[in-house]
Amino acid sequence: MAFYLKIRTALTGIRSISPGFWRLIPGLLVVTQTIAANNPLSSIPATSYSQVQGSVTLESAADGTKNLANIRDGDYAVFRGYDFDSGVAGFTARLASVREGTIDIRLDRPDGVRLGVCSFGQTGGWDAWTQVSCPVDNSQAGVRDIYLVFHGKSRKALVNVQSFQFLKSLALPVNAPAPALAERVDAVDAQPQANHSWGMPEQGWRDDFSNGQMTNWITSGLVSRKIGAGPDGCLASPDGRLNIAVAPRVYINKTDTGGEWRELAEASLTVDLTLDEMTARPGAGFATLDGQQWIQVALNAEANAVEVWRKFKTGEAVRVKNAVRSTNASAGFTTNVSYQLKLDWSPYANALMVFLHDPAGQELANFRTVIDLPAARHPLLMSTGGPAHFAHVIFDPTVDGWNFKWQWKKSPVLTPDVCNPAVWRSPSGKFYMMWRKFGQDTYHGIAASADGINWTRVSDKVLKCTGDMNVLVDPFGDGLTYVTPGGNKMAWYASDGSADYTEWKDTGKNLGDIFGNSRIQEIIDTKQHPHLAAVHFQDKTYRFIGFTENWLTKPQPHTVILLSNTLTNWVQVDTQPVLPPRTDFWGEKGSAIGSAMVLPDGNILLASCSCTLAGYTGAPEPSNVSVIVDGRQPWKILKLGLLPDAPVSRENVWYQGPNFGTAFYYVPESDTLFYYGGFHDFSIGVMRVEQFSKSKLFTPGLVYRGPEVARPH
Repeated sequence: MAFYLKIRTALTGIRSISPGFWRLIPGLLVVTQTIAANNPLSSIPATSYSQVQGSVTLESAADGTKNLANIRDGDYAVFRGYDFDSGVAGFTARLASVREGTIDIRLDRPDGVRLGVCSFGQTGGWDAWTQVSCPVDNSQAGVRDIYLVFHGKSRKALVNVQSFQFLKSLALPVNAPAPALAERVDAVDAQPQANHSWGMPEQGWRDDFSNGQMTNWITSGLVSRKIGAGPDGCLASPDGRLNIAVAPRVYINKTDTGGEWRELAEASLTVDLTLDEMTARPGAGFATLDGQQWIQVALNAEANAVEVWRKFKTGEAVRVKNAVRSTNASAGFTTNVSYQLKLDWSPYANALMVFLHDPAGQELANFRTVIDLPAARHPLLMSTGGPAHFAHVIFDPTVDGWNFKWQWKKSPVLTPDVCNPAVWRSPSGKFYMMWRKFGQDTYHGIAASADGINWTRVSDKVLKCTGDMNVLVDPFGDGLTYVTPGGNKMAWYASDGSADYTEWKDTGKNLGDIFGNSRIQEIIDTKQHPHLAAVHFQDKTYRFIGFTENWLTKPQPHTVILLSNTLTNWVQVDTQPVLPPRTDFWGEKGSAIGSAMVLPDGNILLASCSCTLAGYTGAPEPSNVSVIVDGRQPWKILKLGLLPDAPVSRENVWYQGPNFGTAFYYVPESDTLFYYGGFHDFSIGVMRVEQFSKSKLFTPGLVYRGPEVARPH
């Protein structure tokens, strides 16, 4: 007699292991099968449950759809096998009710990990459908079972549920009803694009309102005013009404070049703000030309706080970020003092960082947030509540000081089940990419390209191993290409390029001990770069630099440097992270290595997967921030970006992160830097910088102006 046993394993929090599988047990005949994971970002019909508990029934709605009904306090519905590796930040459900209650969103059990709690109220009837939304815990990963547990004070039926889904970002105002996805305010508008620029003025501009001139602005309720006997002036808000100034000829937009590429925009806006009365609410931000949509960061002196406000296409302004108390909260704001407000914004990434300083340069507040706003953005000055004035406005199109501009290819190069690319070139000049299959960490495939842009799959199942691949071309002088998944003591595989690198052999060598780190994400061979010197550390010289990703120890995540001469035995430089948590850039929770490459000046450019404590991207690996480290001391930062190079996440847009695995590749013949990212764990896309080596950024003796991160070796 043959017995068949189906075993389903939910591996929670471990991204490197296959999410579902059948395992052979001695004495039993087991049919092997791979269980495909479901996508929680897709709309999930409530009727697709695997199990219900309690009095739950099915019924037909007036529009002909089916829904769950007769749901009472303590009832729940189970939806099995959803893969949370790409990260989620929000939850939304379509429901109808005549009573109040909550949906408790749990994982794996009715009392399992709580993702969030979504409240609902009376909608006007059992067939009066509305959308409710709430933020959720973004730290969970793996293939999980979703439990929707319903609660309410009434013993009667609480709610009808038609569908639900998870979101990559929750771009909703605080304490405001959630619009349906089709009505989101971040839809692209019809505003014109900037011409002959990178989506903004190439040189930037400043305005001190000298001689009472306001040539850069269209104003409503604001007037020019002289300051003392000097040439400087200001733009004044004379009363407590809503007064606005917009600079209409300045565009900061997601520039569409008309071809297959988009160009990345960024901007910095600085302004001096002075309160004439404590009731005043002066601030700065960005707006559309018609004024129907804007964001504003404003001072609230009475609450000793900084706030972010957003106006929708219709309706009143709403606060989209709760008041942030100033760092020096005991001092508070006062009248007749000039405060400097600086907004650094990457509008293509929807990433905003806010810095506020007093006249002595002391930092009073800084924070980050995600703001969605359509194309054609303009600098904005705004005040309400009382009189105030603005002075010394500076608009700078070079946030972070990077003077090269990324271009994004509008469509992904591989899709729909791929991530974690590793890229190299064969001796013939052909590009190759090894990628990991989404939802199947054990399978890696090969794609090929003649130009690094247009890729064709060669094989979907080349190597069966766990992890993200490191690639080294001919490190041992035998003409072979080597790859390893990068984990502790994992194997080295080698190929001579046969059949487009679909044939790999286990060399019998392994990576060795990596000291408890998650995996090595990038290995640099200093001998492959004539202008890069080997690293000297503790009286020895090392050829190979290994950048490790560490998600196992706090702060999570971070990068630690390993050094080696053999690729099988490593020395750990320091247990402390290369980039520790800090408040002055996008990644105050932690930053893990995404990829690394040697620059023309011998230093090393890192792509840092930078995480925020608030989880704006809804994923454990959000957006990439550029970091330059010293090529001779790779544990030492020379320059650090503030904002993401790669966009943060948004639903249903392939190129807007998070980035699961990244890869740099520089082509000297065309002087082009390519950067590949495994976005959302189901598409691989590419961005590029042309004329890369001509950037003024790469000069000897480059010094990072912020706090230096050095190690006492």
